[in-house]
Amino acid sequence: MHSSPSLPLPSHISSGWRIGIVHSQYYPEIVSQLIQGAQKVFQDAGIAPGNVRTYAAPGSFEIPLIGASLIEAKEVDALIALGVIVDGETHHAALIAQESARAIMNLQVRHRIPFTFEILYVKNIEQARARTDRGAEAARAVLHVLAQIESLR
Repeated sequence: MHSSPSLPLPSHISSGWRIGIVHSQYYPEIVSQLIQGAQKVFQDAGIAPGNVRTYAAPGSFEIPLIGASLIEAKEVDALIALGVIVDGETHHAALIAQESARAIMNLQVRHRIPFTFEILYVKNIEQARARTDRGAEAARAVLHVLAQIESLR
């Protein structure tokens, strides 16, 4: 597994925070591990189980649209984007990764809702398998941003 420094949980966490995990349906064996890692962090952090919901998108390109709909419906306090994009022979994968990242960044800044980005853009599936810990990291990051935003209000 890809080893990276791990954020500790923030000192303040509200069990009532509502978090949406929007995920791609491509590479379900890897995406499911990303989701499970995120869900375990939320469980360990004391987030109420009913406050963490998953939403399937056909692919990574559709994740921002589903996220925008959840934001507009005031269903979430934060979002996580999880997916896998494997580079191919054309520029298609790079465009999907770049535009998905741009749209997610635009949404979180415009609406001031954390939307962590763990859509893995990799050269091959082995690189994605080595990074299944990124779902947990996305969960820790979103908790930190929620805590920081709450402290600023």
